[in-house]
Amino acid sequence: MLIEWIGHSCFYITTETGKTILIDPYDDTIGLRVPEKQADIVLVTHDHFDHRNQAYIDGMRNGDILVTEAGPHEADGIKITGIPVWHDEQQGKERGEVITYLIEADGMRLLHMGDVGAMPEAPYFEQIGKIDILMIPVGGYYTVDAKGALNIMDQIHPNITIPMHYLVNGLTLTELASPHDFLARAASREYDVSRLGGGVFEITKDNLKKRNRIVVMECSHC
Repeated sequence: MLIEWIGHSCFYITTETGKTILIDPYDDTIGLRVPEKQADIVLVTHDHFDHRNQAYIDGMRNGDILVTEAGPHEADGIKITGIPVWHDEQQGKERGEVITYLIEADGMRLLHMGDVGAMPEAPYFEQIGKIDILMIPVGGYYTVDAKGALNIMDQIHPNITIPMHYLVNGLTLTELASPHDFLARAASREYDVSRLGGGVFEITKDNLKKRNRIVVMECSHC
């Protein structure tokens, strides 16, 4: 499996069979180059402009699959489960809810947490089960911050965590924090932290290690 961090909360995943998944394609107002790659499956966590590019969606090919709702979905041998969480700490009174996506492909279980804004309740963790690769926001303001993200990670115990939705060069959402606080806190909790040095991460189920680790990716569209 290849995982490319396009930028912000947008990832482009290519499975071992060549099937592709795009998550949260943002529009051109956030300051980063917009994603242009076609994908067999497109997942959108919620309708905010920095997670849904309507022009991209309008240009999807016949046969491509768009998923925007909670519940079970399956396509091309890939199992996807959408599970809602609150976008804020007021049970959605400020920003509503977002859909997190559990993706099962290539013998691994990936979880993209969208703009999770508060600690999910216990049934959420029971539903998602074991997670191999977690994509979680760490920049705060619109989502959980560094401390909140780590508290969720302590509940999930993912094998690999990829931080997202934080301040990078060119991003116009300057309210977001850089990843420095998150990485400093993670190091104090004895997570292995590595910088990939690129925008594409290759992983197979046989490459998963026993020790939990954080992989910091470079934004490919910054």
